[in-house]
Amino acid sequence: MTSHSGLLYSIAKILLVGALGLFLSSAPAHAQSSYLSGTYRCVSVEIAGKAHPCTAPSLEMNSDGSYQMLAERGTYEIQRGHWLVLSASKNHGRARLNGKEIIFEFLSNGKKSTITYRRKYQRPPAWVSG
Repeated sequence: MTSHSGLLYSIAKILLVGALGLFLSSAPAHAQSSYLSGTYRCVSVEIAGKAHPCTAPSLEMNSDGSYQMLAERGTYEIQRGHWLVLSASKNHGRARLNGKEIIFEFLSNGKKSTITYRRKYQRPPAWVSG
């Protein structure tokens, strides 16, 4: 039970620090392209080499360089073509872009943590079933 409480505490801490970073940040949007736009859902969480259920909220990436995760809003920047930096997540480093995945790697309570988001398939607006 203690390890489960520690995991929940770590995830809550991550979200709280991200929200605080958003509040203190005033970074401008630097989106180089709209290829990231879409909704990404959490598909895996790994803390200290152990897999855990993924309870992180979806991440909405917009083509104007903004993003939203629940009430958290901010901007993103793509660096060197394969690194993603969210304005509110400076304490967790940058994320690696890997095809349709966004992979965040950071230290939480001294433990290496990885959260992987995968882009959800979305039908084009004009798509109609026949």
